[in-house]
Amino acid sequence: MKKFVSLLVAAVLILLPTKVHAWGVEGHEVVAALAESMLSDAAKAGVKSVLGDVTLYSVANWADQVRNQRDETYNWHFVDIPRSAAGFLDSRDCFLPTNTHAGAATDHMNCVVDRITYFKQILADPATQPTDRQEALKFIVHFVGDIHQPFHAIGDELGGNLIHITEFGSAQCGSRPCNLHSAWDTGMIEHTGMDRDTYVQHLQLLISSSHLTADGTPENWANESHDLGNAAWLNQGGVLDDAYYNAQIQVVDKRLALAALRLAALLEDVYGSHNGGGTTTPTGQKAVATRNVNLRTDPSTSNPKIETLHKGDQVTLMDTAAVNGFYHVQAADGKQGYVYAHYVKVQHN
Repeated sequence: MKKFVSLLVAAVLILLPTKVHAWGVEGHEVVAALAESMLSDAAKAGVKSVLGDVTLYSVANWADQVRNQRDETYNWHFVDIPRSAAGFLDSRDCFLPTNTHAGAATDHMNCVVDRITYFKQILADPATQPTDRQEALKFIVHFVGDIHQPFHAIGDELGGNLIHITEFGSAQCGSRPCNLHSAWDTGMIEHTGMDRDTYVQHLQLLISSSHLTADGTPENWANESHDLGNAAWLNQGGVLDDAYYNAQIQVVDKRLALAALRLAALLEDVYGSHNGGGTTTPTGQKAVATRNVNLRTDPSTSNPKIETLHKGDQVTLMDTAAVNGFYHVQAADGKQGYVYAHYVKVQHN
């Protein structure tokens, strides 16, 4: 996780914790299985049309499994919000042009916040190729889990990977020194002693008793995780003991439950019966720029700028879905072009 600024740092990192799979295998499967249990028949049919006869939990860790072969996806699993920052800032946290991973110099959606939004657009676009839609769904299932792990929204110390701790009396976790990030990925979940199905049942009771509901946007989810990560931070050499566990396992449970609720809501938004099984934003829908954004000739930041739209300017969507993360729009002056979808808000009737 994070930016490697020199060969020396890269060499040192070989000797340090590299596990950055949020929630670990079991946590991701719990989120996916719980989300699937809450889907309507229409949403289940939509998912099946993409994945076939496999479960959501069976693909929940696919994004981690392909990361070594898909170097450009590395930063998509997290968002490096500084601990000292008030919260997420897209320009600072999602465009990492000096990063050494493939595509970073041109990837303006190089973090989990923007990638969830982007892959939802891909999933909802009826013109998307089946293989691309399947990949988008697999990424979404995993990334919604990722963004709810508090240390996937903290940039300091490689999201806590460099914070060596004592975990339940041991400084060694398997073949590596214990670290704060890994403790949240797997250590505390394993300490519950629950398997996937038992954990799903446990979280179903939590959702019911606490009246938890799906809400917010990926940006909101990242900000929640950032705040919780700050609150749970341990300094170098810190101790994760029973007192820490008893306080923070409640946070772990709630984050897993909310991840499942929000994943289910996202899939309902795409495939639910209220959407006719997965319609997209209709042509002619109005949208408003949420910040100054360039209107370009084609859906890429490398293409020429036609003009700059200002925050509050209204545009009309000319196509039913985003292309490469851009909406095809017509501005108030009649000029048509493409704007970055993350910087406009669709006005639903």
